Amino acid sequence: MKHNLDYCYHTHTTRCGHAYGKDEEYVLAAIEKGFKVLGFSDHIFFPNIHQPGMRGNFDQLEDYIQSIRSLQFKYADKIQIFLGFEAEYYPFFDSYYRELFSKYHFDYLICGQHFRFENQGFPIYYASVSDPKLLYEYAEGVIAAMKSGFFSYIAHPDLFMLGYKQGWDDHTEAISRLIIEASNRYGVPLELNLGGANGRGMMTIAGEFRYPYPYPKFWELVGAYKAKTIIGIDAHSPNQIRNSPLDVVFKLIEMYDLNYQDRLMIK
Repeated sequence: MKHNLDYCYHTHTTRCGHAYGKDEEYVLAAIEKGFKVLGFSDHIFFPNIHQPGMRGNFDQLEDYIQSIRSLQFKYADKIQIFLGFEAEYYPFFDSYYRELFSKYHFDYLICGQHFRFENQGFPIYYASVSDPKLLYEYAEGVIAAMKSGFFSYIAHPDLFMLGYKQGWDDHTEAISRLIIEASNRYGVPLELNLGGANGRGMMTIAGEFRYPYPYPKFWELVGAYKAKTIIGIDAHSPNQIRNSPLDVVFKLIEMYDLNYQDRLMIK
């Protein structure tokens, strides 16, 4: 398999508070790399919920949509651009997601189940949990997202391995199997996410010197189950479009004979 990529559906903008570069710069970087598809999927804006540094405020929604739609038109002869969001899933948001699809006709959602939602806030970050109960809570949220039908794929499903200090154990294997089985049941692909390599790099976690994700033992199970797999750059700067370490994910695709697809079924 050639280690090249001609698509990205996981792209952020400065509105989230932790990305860099103008929207158009991402498009130009993708064209420069020979991409045929670029999907913008910034962290979703929620009305009356403020999370500075993680997601933009709701009043940025119109600007985001107008910017990406104008880029779709401007570069239509060079690249296919999609408009989406990366979003957590809780039933509380169902009506809001339906309204967004209906009113703005955006193209897709990807599920990044970063946080527990309660009391109009996000008090627990699932990438920094050590309590096994929270692992199962994370898995339940991801599975509910798949079942909801809103989401085209699950971003960084192995996110929990970033902060779980016990390392790979019976709990992480159990929730991984639950997530992967649900992926097959509902037909929702799992994302090999390059954010761990792009954003954080190698680090020591639970005695292992590794990328926080993708976590090989998780993807070994994905290969055994033949669950659908897609790559996500999780781009937070135009340079990450240009220079992501693709060998990290293609090595796993080859090693575990992953059921890799190079295009997203837009719902």
